[in-house]
Amino acid sequence: MTDAVRRIVLGALALGMAAIFAAAVMWRLGDHPLVHDHGPQAAMQAQAPAQMPPAGAAPGAPDKAKMEQAAQSPQAMAIMGLMQKMKESPNDVDTLLVIAQLFAEQGDHEGAKEMIQRAAVAAPSDHRPPYLMGVVLGGQGKWQEAAAQLERSISLKDDASARYSLGVILRYHLGQDDKARPHFEAASQLSTDASLSAMIKSELDKAAK
Repeated sequence: MTDAVRRIVLGALALGMAAIFAAAVMWRLGDHPLVHDHGPQAAMQAQAPAQMPPAGAAPGAPDKAKMEQAAQSPQAMAIMGLMQKMKESPNDVDTLLVIAQLFAEQGDHEGAKEMIQRAAVAAPSDHRPPYLMGVVLGGQGKWQEAAAQLERSISLKDDASARYSLGVILRYHLGQDDKARPHFEAASQLSTDASLSAMIKSELDKAAK
């Protein structure tokens, strides 16, 4: 996949995530973890030698200070608070979906999917669980499954972000450009967001050439 196509796909997923969670959590459009770039700098960091443990520490022993710091991170604290809220109200769909988002941010796709499935059972007519499931599956590169989830989301509520995301998957990952264009056209009619509308127009212009 070229960098340009990758940006288009991840941009679609990010816009959809913003539409779902804007009222529930504060996060910047484009900062969703599935959008984070794993470019040369990240690769260099991954290849950097591990920091030497303090004198007297056993090789491979966990750094207690780092563990405590991680446990006190805003994300960890948010998850703890939300898990407590879920315990008090296990069928609260908004809470389940926000927990799913936080799990996805940590790369815990299976944990995210479990929360989404619980939300889908709690609210089978809510379009958000299948949309978010499509986002998570797309982050795993499971494009056929992601498309199926987005189609289900659209069947529950027609949405510009879902239409656009599905069109991108159909065009760039499933080779079904003839099926992608109707979704872009529908998204163009539904969109009320300037950034999303510009991305939709770009796809429609490409198809016209």
